[in-house]
Amino acid sequence: MRSQLMKANAKTLPVTKADEIFKYGDDGVQWISAPYQKQSLRYVVEQSTVLQQVIEAYKQNIVGFGFRPKYIEEGEETDQRKAEWNALTEVLDWMAFDKTPVEEFEQAIEDRETVGESFMEVLRDAKNNVIEVVRVEPDTMEISKPGYPVEVTIERRGVKKTAYRKFRKFRLGKVFFREFGDPRYMDAETGEYKPEPPAKPATEIIHDKIGPGHYGAPRWIGHVPSLTGARKAEELNWRYFDQGRHTPMAITVTGGQLTPEAETALASYTQAVGNEELQHKILVLEAETTSNGLDDKNVAKVEIKSLADMLQKDALFLDYDDKTRDKILSAFRLPPVYIGLSNDYNRATVEAAKELAEEQVFQPERNKIENLFNRRLLPSYGYKYVEVELGAPEIVDGELITKVIAETKEHLTTNEIRTIVSPMFGVPLKMLQGDEYDLPQQNAPQDPLAVMADAQGKALAKAENGQLAFVLKDVRDSLDELNDVVGGWKGEDDV
Repeated sequence: MRSQLMKANAKTLPVTKADEIFKYGDDGVQWISAPYQKQSLRYVVEQSTVLQQVIEAYKQNIVGFGFRPKYIEEGEETDQRKAEWNALTEVLDWMAFDKTPVEEFEQAIEDRETVGESFMEVLRDAKNNVIEVVRVEPDTMEISKPGYPVEVTIERRGVKKTAYRKFRKFRLGKVFFREFGDPRYMDAETGEYKPEPPAKPATEIIHDKIGPGHYGAPRWIGHVPSLTGARKAEELNWRYFDQGRHTPMAITVTGGQLTPEAETALASYTQAVGNEELQHKILVLEAETTSNGLDDKNVAKVEIKSLADMLQKDALFLDYDDKTRDKILSAFRLPPVYIGLSNDYNRATVEAAKELAEEQVFQPERNKIENLFNRRLLPSYGYKYVEVELGAPEIVDGELITKVIAETKEHLTTNEIRTIVSPMFGVPLKMLQGDEYDLPQQNAPQDPLAVMADAQGKALAKAENGQLAFVLKDVRDSLDELNDVVGGWKGEDDV
């Protein structure tokens, strides 16, 4: 009996976590190695059928609606408030010289969701004001351990406080950076702190990462096996259509053995997988007996047994891909509608999904960026009346608003109603001037034209019923009511 044992090569995941290595640099600082290779992380995103759509949804919905000024508190428009508004508008316009701030932060969000972290370089003018924020390539950025605490002065809305903080160093190739907020002078070529500004001062870096480690890790890192398996399932399906003529089978030979020519033909057949010219050829195997007996029992027999029933069905692979997509959406906490999967949605469920994503995902992320501007980047400008705000979509339930207004309109003013319905029209409605528009509907004076129309209608109705004698009296009574509202005629002598 002759048998062969085939061994499969062990496969590893495309992304594996390495131990963090601490090493001392020439400047005496401990530098930390990254636990994940950034290129491997990018490769997983490129090969995934869902990650790119999810990351694009994050970019668009977090910063895609733009940066804009906002008054800290509502109040009367003054020259000082308007001057700050215009000044902040100009600062935001110049915050990225070659691009818009939206483009810079979109790229930073893509970096963070792809490799787990992003880096942005902060540039200042001669007055120490932040004038530009630029995204920095994160793939080869190195990070040091925090150093000794140093004294810093923190300013917020005109109030200054002193505290002690630890700062890191960053290195990109041969260029050194200091962490944002570090008050010390650093040489960009050596990474050493100097008592005076060096010839080539190091700029500042803002490090935004996911997770508590020195380096960040993407939020989908726990789903690497699922992502890799989904990719392999897609490739297996592709090979099935390209090489589907081969059926898994076992060849058994009884009472003999294959001839050398048959073994050669079988080897050629199995090695020619994917050759379209051989897809309709017939495999012929010849066997020879290994016995010299004269009875029929010694005749060699060749049998081919199909093993197709041992394979997983294609539907299992499709289900596997669906489960992987659900896992990724769960990791990003996104409803399927944000990546174009809306077959099971109607208008009500879509609005509910958008509202949930805004409250739980996008608005908290916008708050982080707004705090970065208002609490860290722009305090040196000394703004008292304005701050930075990120735009957001208007989530409006028109049917609910209409129902609520219909039930409570007697207790609302006209201007209040205009404020409520303004988002439904997509444009701000101006407030109407006049005391009558700031009074609840039940207390507001009646429209004179409506009163006149009502009086005429009642009079004509009675006239049609033959009660002409009372027509003029009803008109007079209605005019009396009108006079009480707007003033007008004084009595019968004025008619």
